[in-house]
Amino acid sequence: MSCAKKRGSKQSSSNISVFFLLFGAVFMWGVGFPISKLGIDYIKPFKYAFLRFFIASLIFAYLLVKKYSASTILKDLRKNFILISIMALSGISAYNFFYLYSLKMTFVSNSAMIAAMNPIITAIIAAIVLKEKINTTMAIGIVISFFGTLIIVSGGSIEAIRRFSFNLGDLFMLIATFLWAIYTVAGKIAMRKMPFLETVGLAAILGSIYLVPFVINESGKDLFSLAYPPVAWMSVLYMSFMATVFAFSIWYKGVQYLGASKTSVFVNLVPVFGVLASSIILKEVVKQATLAGGLLIIIGVVITNRAKA
Repeated sequence: MSCAKKRGSKQSSSNISVFFLLFGAVFMWGVGFPISKLGIDYIKPFKYAFLRFFIASLIFAYLLVKKYSASTILKDLRKNFILISIMALSGISAYNFFYLYSLKMTFVSNSAMIAAMNPIITAIIAAIVLKEKINTTMAIGIVISFFGTLIIVSGGSIEAIRRFSFNLGDLFMLIATFLWAIYTVAGKIAMRKMPFLETVGLAAILGSIYLVPFVINESGKDLFSLAYPPVAWMSVLYMSFMATVFAFSIWYKGVQYLGASKTSVFVNLVPVFGVLASSIILKEVVKQATLAGGLLIIIGVVITNRAKA
């Protein structure tokens, strides 16, 4: 076997590993829907988001200090402050603002349909900023995944899609979708300048800081109250450890190895895992349309990631 074949085999094996890790990340986010709902019943939305990212920030800070010197961390933060701030705002604080308010002002199905555009938006931004190529096979995979998501959120009803009407909440969800695409692409750029752990960790730390004004505005006198039942704290801890520290880290590993365009298509699996998890945790009924749409999304993900860049 030639060296080229060996390198190709190792690269293929590495891609498969990242592929399954990304499945794990979107699984954690999907499971996070019903679990976060358990917490939001007791904790106000922005305070919940702040507690989630604050605890995650403490974990990231510990990992950073353990691996790098304080001077190195501060130097990289100072040199890349604007880029990290873009990540923190787009993926954490501003994203949560537009996402949470969109859910207050529009239907969840509308939000999900708009969120399904994320891979398309990410692919376009990545093509412009990162010069990532979008070939025919990738485009087909993204479109198949998109239609799979539409089937899930519409329950397989064409009439439900036809009745879709755009409102302010939908505009907020569209902004949130753009922000997540920017977060993904900005992370790819940041990892060219800083180590992987610093990129993810510093963005989470700044993101939790940038959430503070939203929390103060929302919580008022309740700002310092932490008297919540165990189920609420278990919800926060899951979202901090699993859906933030692990899932965000895995996400950027995917971006690092596969590119922003190929990684973004995995987002469409989140509602699949979310619905399945809700059926177990919240005893919600799983529709046949969900299974059919989920299968289409998986096919789309596989096709997109088998495409040659």
